[in-house]
Amino acid sequence: MSSTKERIEYFDILRGIAIFAVVAIHVSGVGLKFDADSFNFNFTILWRNALNFCVPLFVVISGYFLANKDLSGKSDYIDFLKKQISKIYFPMLIWSSVWLLINVLVFQSSFPKELVKLLAFSSSVPYYFVALIIQFYLVLPLLQRVVSKSMLCISIGVSLSMTIFVFYIRYYQNINLPVVVYGGNLFTYIMFFTLGLYMGKNSIAHLSGKALFCVTLICYALSCIESYALIEAFGQVGDSVTAIKPSSFLYSFFFIIFLFRMKGRISSIILSKVGRMSFGIYLTHLFLLMFVTKIISRFYPSLFSITALYQLLVTVLIVSGCYLAMRVFNDRVSNKVGVRLGFF
Repeated sequence: MSSTKERIEYFDILRGIAIFAVVAIHVSGVGLKFDADSFNFNFTILWRNALNFCVPLFVVISGYFLANKDLSGKSDYIDFLKKQISKIYFPMLIWSSVWLLINVLVFQSSFPKELVKLLAFSSSVPYYFVALIIQFYLVLPLLQRVVSKSMLCISIGVSLSMTIFVFYIRYYQNINLPVVVYGGNLFTYIMFFTLGLYMGKNSIAHLSGKALFCVTLICYALSCIESYALIEAFGQVGDSVTAIKPSSFLYSFFFIIFLFRMKGRISSIILSKVGRMSFGIYLTHLFLLMFVTKIISRFYPSLFSITALYQLLVTVLIVSGCYLAMRVFNDRVSNKVGVRLGFF
């Protein structure tokens, strides 16, 4: 077992990788607007499927660090909930309020509608993640007690069943569910939280890195094939590349195990620093993306047609911009304010 310092640094790197992937996903939508036979479109299908591990990785990391949390007493559990929920809920509430004001004052949306979205963790699409993690906090003592190889297998079955259910609702019932409903409930992502708990309690050193890599590539290929099959059958491009489909979940599952297996072999000061502020970037990156997209549309519209370059450039710009803004803010304002905004 590595020292605590090394362990935290490596997982900051993983968080850095995950937040880059989150931002890249939200940048990638432009590439799906091109013709289906174009390079831009097909690059985006392949790229988007490769990025689908990001939210599962955040969930696994959360479970991993909570695997051995002592919640044996009622007071321990209550104190844990107060600390952990307030740490993620109040920053989301603040930034949701900013979205409410923007949508009401700038985009002329109705106040009641935006208030409902705020209360439903839906002011911004990524905020469903906060609802998801809070649910895992609530059931953590139970999951800690039952976590095992058998429970991990059961949880995989539950999550994959949820992806099939979402598939049925989307394509056969034509019901457009909010992300917070199908992505923000614990049953959808329980295989990943359970995986984190399991790896937090058990060694995975016996797993072959080469075998994991090969299985990951196979599952990734299947996720791309599934996307093309869904486009061909139903024509819903956006839904076809979602992370919440069986092949993508399996790809994410094995890729995350591979990343954990690679502990100590991946090093990056930049990713580590970005990872420490990943939650703040998660909460705020769409504000900057909205602004940057408008600037590019006005002054460099031709950049959209070079989608690979556009997506890479804008992703790096958004992550860097959010990181630097938070660093400047944290250097000039008290830590207490930074914590409330999710910047620590």
